[in-house]
Amino acid sequence: MLDKILTSRFREELKQTFRDIQVQQDVRDQANFTEDEERIERSLLDLVEPYSSDVVLNEDFLIAAVDGSGTDSLSVLDDIRVHLVTTAAVVLDTNTRSESPLAPLDRSMLESALGHSQPHFVTHWYSRVRDDAHQKLAETLSALYPLKEVEEIVLPFFTDYTKGRIQSMQDLARSEYGRYIQSLQSMRSLISKSHILTNITIHDQLRTVAEYAAARELMTSNIHPKYLLLDGAMSVFLHPRRHYPAMPSGFMLRELCTLARRENIILCAVSKNHTIPFAHRIARLAEKKFGPSAKWFCHLPGPEDVGGSLRIYADTSYIPPILAVPYLFSFSRDNRPSRIDFDRVWWLQNVYVKDDPVATRQNEKALFRDLELMSRDARWYGYPVALALAHAECKLTYEDLRVAREVCRDVFHELGMDQIRNEPLREDYHLT
Repeated sequence: MLDKILTSRFREELKQTFRDIQVQQDVRDQANFTEDEERIERSLLDLVEPYSSDVVLNEDFLIAAVDGSGTDSLSVLDDIRVHLVTTAAVVLDTNTRSESPLAPLDRSMLESALGHSQPHFVTHWYSRVRDDAHQKLAETLSALYPLKEVEEIVLPFFTDYTKGRIQSMQDLARSEYGRYIQSLQSMRSLISKSHILTNITIHDQLRTVAEYAAARELMTSNIHPKYLLLDGAMSVFLHPRRHYPAMPSGFMLRELCTLARRENIILCAVSKNHTIPFAHRIARLAEKKFGPSAKWFCHLPGPEDVGGSLRIYADTSYIPPILAVPYLFSFSRDNRPSRIDFDRVWWLQNVYVKDDPVATRQNEKALFRDLELMSRDARWYGYPVALALAHAECKLTYEDLRVAREVCRDVFHELGMDQIRNEPLREDYHLT
């Protein structure tokens, strides 16, 4: 394969691919960005004003973060596939009154508050040919998520989505969603994408719900952080006809947002792979306006915001996400911009000030001042430290997986199961 990769033919194939991107995508994006540029520079982009390096806060606070990892093929036994999902929760203290800022909470204290060890492991299995993927997934998701009443998981989405018009299951039954009420009564029926339950879809749902479960455990513990950071975006993918989440994780995210508001916790999701079209041009605009070493943020408005959505993502799906407010931000010149999403209901209550853009901007600057403080670690190039540590703790490396599969073989031997079922795929052809 290497001799093919090093040929001129492969280079020409790549050139044609990138030419196609330039012609089909970049030209259109450039035209849209030209129309957005003045608005971005004037009213959406601003400078972060960091705390001083020796700041002592009036009140230190806790920053929590959750991340997940795993594999969708820990073991493959004929028609059965075993998934492994790991989650890690990390809590840091700003700790500005000592010489160890961003100090981690003691591991034993964290594990005591959560009720289990860290990182946390979950396994899941199903058969690809026996038509049990749907039921098995529902059972595992029900076991994973701490809130067991499905109605309590479902209702927060409809309350937020209808801006408070639906407050109870009785309201829901009398609304335009009433005809789907039976489909909103069990975890199994919340999986409305059951016809496309690919292995990747199943694993993504397991990992997402495991992360949300860990976040909920943190919120209901006695730790009470000021900020709780999730890895990824606050995207909720809707059923195309029913106009409610197509999978349980969408309902769970809105339930988390509701709980966070009730507990006075700032819930946000940070993603390195932000999927914002022409984000590099926004970064270049920030560099031109503030200088190459500046720390900055840029609000990405939605259709309900003053001025409406930006043209660069007007024809995209889920930017901004439903019921969320995204920003681009950069705290380091050595890293590409990241994206952070906030619960829109919380944002309207705590950041946005109607008819007062100056007050709104001051609230934004205070928010990003805190975020910059929690991202001060040269190892992570302006990425929030708590999330970076959570990722490092939960990540399954190649060596981790190799050892885990060896443990699988040992367990097979202990149980007296047929060893040939657990041999690596195509071991006889050295294609492991």
